Amino acid sequence: MCLLFDLFQVLRLGIAQDIFRLGKYGGLTAFHDPHLVIHNWWGADAGLIAMGITAACAVMIISGFGARLAILLGVLAYAQLGHHFPPGDRGVDRIIRTGLLVILFSGAVGPWWRLKGKTMPGWPVDLLKFILVMIYLSAGLAKLIQQPGWVSMSAEPPLLRILADPLSGRIDPVFWNDYPWLFRMGSWATIALELSSVLIFTRWCRIWACFGIAMHVGIFATMHLGMFSLGMLSLYPVLLATPLRPASDGADAAMKRDIEE
Repeated sequence: MCLLFDLFQVLRLGIAQDIFRLGKYGGLTAFHDPHLVIHNWWGADAGLIAMGITAACAVMIISGFGARLAILLGVLAYAQLGHHFPPGDRGVDRIIRTGLLVILFSGAVGPWWRLKGKTMPGWPVDLLKFILVMIYLSAGLAKLIQQPGWVSMSAEPPLLRILADPLSGRIDPVFWNDYPWLFRMGSWATIALELSSVLIFTRWCRIWACFGIAMHVGIFATMHLGMFSLGMLSLYPVLLATPLRPASDGADAAMKRDIEE
């Protein structure tokens, strides 16, 4: 659904012909990526065809019908769009493709009513949690080590500069410049949340996820970043499904008995 939303924005803005055509065919893309192979098959309209295939596969994945084939074809076409226009292929696009491949091998593929009550392996959940922890930890460490302004007591808060950027921000810097302390606290809270993402592996996972949801809703409300927040939040049901407390001794005994049987 996030991907369909993003592709719809491309159509709404009328830029599909520009970004999904190579320069020699009248588009804006001047990149030469050796991994871009679809033009060997479909020529000038290859990017637009890949966009259509990606959208069609997204609909099939949502419905659950033919989802395995749709994930394979969809991820391939989606990745080719990324090779076609690298500046438009963001981290969230790679996250969604990775998530789809994890789902492909998880056993959670098909119409939702057929999956209800079905027993599935636990490793896909653990893998998705690990991916999220790596994403947030790397972001937090990058801010802490490479951008010391994020923890400075006197420098202009980076969060204010980002949210007021005319290319991506929504807030008015003239008004909010008088409240730098608010954005300084927001910068510290952002780093604290990202560095504490290891809590995803603990019974505090759901509580941490609530703060993560608040952060991404705030990003969506204050910045123009396409489907970034929506794409990240699409993985949060995995976190919200984590129990608040460990299984009881009785449940552990039942699980041990099932394993022995």
